[in-house]
This record gives sequence, C-alpha cells and structure tokens, in this order.
Amino acid sequence: MGEIKLGPTRIGLRHLRYTIAVADAGGFRAAADVLNIAQPAISKTIQDTENDLGFVIFNRTAGIFEITDAGHVFLDDARLALSAFERTIRASRQNALGSRGHIIVGYSALATSSQISTGLDNFHNMHPGCQVEMHVMSTDAMMRSLKTGEIDIGFLLSHESVTNPEVAQVPIWTTSIGVVVPRKVDSVSLGTLRDSTFIMGVRENWRSFRSLLDVAFIASNLAPRIVDEAWDVHVIFQRVAEGRGLTFYPMSAADSLPAALKILQVPDWAPQLTIAMAWSKVVDTKLLQTFRSSFLKTI
Repeated sequence: MGEIKLGPTRIGLRHLRYTIAVADAGGFRAAADVLNIAQPAISKTIQDTENDLGFVIFNRTAGIFEITDAGHVFLDDARLALSAFERTIRASRQNALGSRGHIIVGYSALATSSQISTGLDNFHNMHPGCQVEMHVMSTDAMMRSLKTGEIDIGFLLSHESVTNPEVAQVPIWTTSIGVVVPRKVDSVSLGTLRDSTFIMGVRENWRSFRSLLDVAFIASNLAPRIVDEAWDVHVIFQRVAEGRGLTFYPMSAADSLPAALKILQVPDWAPQLTIAMAWSKVVDTKLLQTFRSSFLKTI
C-alpha cells in the first residue's frame, strides 16, 4: 500500500463517517456497536478507504489498535469535511424555511451572563432571518468542537491551558469569583471559606476553572474542604440549595442562579476569571465575522 494515489477517489461520506467512528470508539468492534452495523462491513469500508488513499489509517496487529500519523491528519480533515457537509445541509434546510443563515454557538455554564443575551439580541436585530442555535458545553469540549467545525462560536473560560493554534480567542469580559450560598445566608468571609464544606465540579469536566481556583487557593493559603463533586452545574446548585455545601461561581452569572440561591463576594478575596469568544481560524465565514463584529459592539 505504499504508493499515494493522486487520481479520482471513490471515498464518500460513508467512508468518512465509519473511519471517524472507529477512531472515536477506539476500535472496530466498539464502532460496530455504536453504529449498529456488522463489524465486517466497517472493516471492509476502512480497508477500501486505506486502499484508495494509499496509506494505513489504523495499525491493528497483535491486538494493538492505534492511529498512524497519516491517519491523524486524514481524520482531522475528514471531520472538517463532514462538518462542512452537515453545515451545508442545515443551511439549505433553513433557507427553505425562510431563514438566512445558521450559527451554532457553544457556551460554558461559567459564561452564562446578560452580556451574551445582549449580544445575541443585537445580532438578531441586525439579522432577523439568521437562526442561532445554543448548546451548553465544557470548555474542553468547545475547543474540540470548534476545531472540527461542529460549532461555529464558543464562549469559554480564557485560561493558559485552553489554547489551540487553529482556534482564535478574544476576551470579552472579566468578572470576580464569588461564593454561591443559600438565599438565607447574609454574608461570607475568608473564615467562611476555611470553615465551610464545598461542592465542586468534577475536575475532568471543569478542568480550567478548577486550575484557576487552585492558584487562587494557594495564593490565599486556603484549602477548602470539598465533600462532593458533580458533573453538571444544576446538580451542584441543587446540592448547595439542600445545604450540603457551598460552591464557587462567577459574579457575572448572578442573574442566572436558581431562586433559592444567591452569590456573594468574599471581602479581601477577589480572584477573577475572563470569558473569551472563540472561533476556528480554518472554518470561518462572512456570516460568522458579522456575528463577531455585531456582538463585540455590545461589550
């Protein structure tokens, strides 16, 4: 298979989907389960794809499954191609319904704020025919989805660990971090942070925010007692409302809290976080440029 072929290809969307599924599932059998397709059909499709390309995508010898260097490059391009195709289909369907454009926006729970609502309202006023689809996602998931083109815009936590050469970011606002407490609580202090128990987001899903808090704790010689962790922010808030502990959250999100909770600033402790708007440098359009421009005018 050593010769790279430069002629016409027989590779289609099915080949791309199967190849991506195998990579994401970590093997042929797992991909067959995910796709609900017989494993021999997937193996044959991958073999046809590799024969057409002239190189191996997956090494699969002696029970070892790994993606080759050439396979990684192909998979990145395949994800972009598939996303572009699906974006075209979505846009065509929206056009048929009278809409003019379709933008998929991801946002971190930490970015929930009136700033986003104001920016979206401004864009809708300027482009009433464009549909904006919103999805809450972790910062890491947004970075992956921006790179593959699965989302167009992301509002995420700006942090030194959240970078990618193919993704551009611009800071849009900075806010202090406060403590979320039951509404009956009147005040908090550094003593509160030392004496109370806390509910935190699972580090795997809240990696950059937890890293930012770690630095703030060390700087203030704090070691909050974490008694529970949860994946979803709504679960965290529910446990705070039940009195199981407190949690940390940006002050800019105060208006989005459940009625049973409020957020308080801690005197003499004011770490900050910055929310950035991010987009792919590779998958960019005039409509997305217009969205960013109109949004930034409101900040």
